[in-house]
Amino acid sequence: MESSACRTAASFHTPTHAWNDYLADSRVAPLASHPRLMAVGGGYPIIDNDRCVGGLGISGGTHEQDQQAAEEALAALGFELPAH
Repeated sequence: MESSACRTAASFHTPTHAWNDYLADSRVAPLASHPRLMAVGGGYPIIDNDRCVGGLGISGGTHEQDQQAAEEALAALGFELPAH
């Protein structure tokens, strides 16, 4: 799962947990079945100087734990957290 979360976060420059709200929109909902879209917590884009330079995916806990671990890891490394 972490590679899908990483890929989703980096590709769309947004944390994966934000997709839960996006997918509630009936116009976006068909994307939920896309094999490379991960819509649970734990994936974050890596933002450096306002530029997405990669993604981070954490898995192994609940989606809340994965999200918190990703946020703490990015903060510890000095990266910005996206506003989403």
